[in-house]
Amino acid sequence: MRADEIHAVPQRRTAPDPSAAAALRLVGGAETEPSPAAFDDSSGDPVHVLRVRPWDDPKLRRRGHDPRSIYVERFWVAILGPSAVWLLRLLAREFDELPPGEELHLDLDSTARRLGLQHRGGRQSTFMRTIERCGMFDMAHFDDDAVLIVRTRVPPVPRRLQMRMPPELRSEVDHWSRTDGHADFSVGETRLLAICMLTLGHGLHESAERLVTLGLAPSAANEATAWAWAERCVRPRAPRRA
Repeated sequence: MRADEIHAVPQRRTAPDPSAAAALRLVGGAETEPSPAAFDDSSGDPVHVLRVRPWDDPKLRRRGHDPRSIYVERFWVAILGPSAVWLLRLLAREFDELPPGEELHLDLDSTARRLGLQHRGGRQSTFMRTIERCGMFDMAHFDDDAVLIVRTRVPPVPRRLQMRMPPELRSEVDHWSRTDGHADFSVGETRLLAICMLTLGHGLHESAERLVTLGLAPSAANEATAWAWAERCVRPRAPRRA
């Protein structure tokens, strides 16, 4: 499948346009003071909180990128804009920290302030336009039961969108998107490379991305980086000899 092809989406998907938000209802309850309503549902009740669920696309498990990765920061910002990228990063972290079996309830006002965005209620607020922008580029959509479905893995930038990039990024994106896994490294060598990346000061996701640019398959790069991160952060260090 080419990078510019549209990936499969969950069933019961509705069109990701602003009118889909009108079916949302107030869910849950914030412990803080109610935030300004983003819009009213069909019954006229104000909406302050969104239910958000992860969108796990099987076709992107190997070739997709974590929203917090250097690839997304380097290439998708020029297309999505910084606010939409930071929203995806924030939600990725929230999904990771969510206890098993629980659903994410997103307070609109609090989330907007965390991103430095304006949210005074209504669809025209900068925060709501950020959510709509994620829908425009197939990063999120509203499901039939009125919840926001957000990608956990970001696809490679389609070729039709690469023309929006500055020339220097267009010449670099194919190199960073390489997923052929042509490099012939053993598991031990791959893990050693991951340790070296972390030792050089690269973050978890950036280290995995850099291993991919060396020719490793994303699955092997992710496994090696996760192992190296656990060794570095979890395993107790042996005391130094005098």
